[in-house]
Amino acid sequence: MKEMGFDANQFAIFRHENTDDDHVHIAASRIRLDTGLLVDDSWDYVRSEKVLRQIEIDYDLVQVQGSREKLNRTPSTGQFRRIKREQEEYDLGERDTPSDRSVKELVQQTIDSATVGNPQMPKLIMRLQQAGISVRTGFTRNGKSKGISYEKDGIAFSGTQLGAAYTFPGLQKHRGVDYQLERDDERISQQLLNPAKPLPIEQLEKQFLELKQKQLQPQWEPPAEDESLCQVLYNYLSEKRFLPDFLLERLRLTKLAYVSQQRQILFIKRDLNGEKTGALVWPYPEQDHRTVEYNQNASVTPGWFYIQLAKNPQQETKNVLLCSTPIDAMSAAVYVLLASQGLPEKRTMFMVADDPNNLPLEFLRNTNQVILAFNNDDHGNQTADAVLELLPQSKRLKTVNPDWSQELKAHYREEQEKQRQRERGFSL
Repeated sequence: MKEMGFDANQFAIFRHENTDDDHVHIAASRIRLDTGLLVDDSWDYVRSEKVLRQIEIDYDLVQVQGSREKLNRTPSTGQFRRIKREQEEYDLGERDTPSDRSVKELVQQTIDSATVGNPQMPKLIMRLQQAGISVRTGFTRNGKSKGISYEKDGIAFSGTQLGAAYTFPGLQKHRGVDYQLERDDERISQQLLNPAKPLPIEQLEKQFLELKQKQLQPQWEPPAEDESLCQVLYNYLSEKRFLPDFLLERLRLTKLAYVSQQRQILFIKRDLNGEKTGALVWPYPEQDHRTVEYNQNASVTPGWFYIQLAKNPQQETKNVLLCSTPIDAMSAAVYVLLASQGLPEKRTMFMVADDPNNLPLEFLRNTNQVILAFNNDDHGNQTADAVLELLPQSKRLKTVNPDWSQELKAHYREEQEKQRQRERGFSL
């Protein structure tokens, strides 16, 4: 009481032993007996917790976690009483079903399940919507997120009400949710405007179970990046491989292509959910652009290097071009951009998948069009023949040059020659 400023006040202490937790209540007058002034009660709850933590240390008591340190807030006293009463009624046969969890607990546990696997923020919001939880986010004037709230069965909770782990920054810090402002904010807005429909309970439980099982599998950790060499790589890709700045910037932000601290050029493989599963190494950039598997791939989860382009990034993937190497995939993407004079209307994936035994067949069969854009050489043609047997609806697309990188280089040289001719007064 002295630490709280009640050193000249009337107060009474009541001990309660009528519950499972032996505890005391303190009722105090704020009027000081010596001056007649009021004791300041601002932030008294926070200040009292600091005093209690010190008392626990002084008297060698169990250290209790403060409310602000807890990652999730517990249900209220009233909710606990309801749960206990309903459970007692069920035990006595006066109730047909056990006590239901509070809505707050249900929302907390659903968020816990939905954050398994470190999803990107838009995907987390989609999972919660599928679980019947509405999500709202707020943003500051400069577009930075400032909060998140949830609603289920007409009952709304702010992230702070649920606990530190459920606020917008807490989801990233404590639940491992992946959030990047430039990459995610537009997708978040689209997800909130067009929310996913709730799934049947059986399908939802199956989805969460699969996420938990996946979490138990060995996770692949990308090698550390050597930032001093990455700009050298991007300069090379720009000057020698004619890849545009916007594409290189996307690779840099997502860390899908970089130089490791072991001085290996890596292209990151991902599964169809965007989770990183392995890498391809580009050992001889000056000779060719063939890649080999990174020798420390530990994950059993299949994955591929791919990029996706579309005017509407929220659209489902409609077209897939299967390519031989990451350089070919990116070169083919640039060629499509030039032919379309901009981003394609239909979302198109450029995927490195030149192994017929490692194809996402179900995914490919459900897309509108699969184009076999393998290199125009013996290996590329043999791969295309094997994939055609698995995917009869796919179509072979050959380049005039041996590969897409050389095809793109030839295209730019042809355009440069046309420009020179125009400057000389000729037309082709």
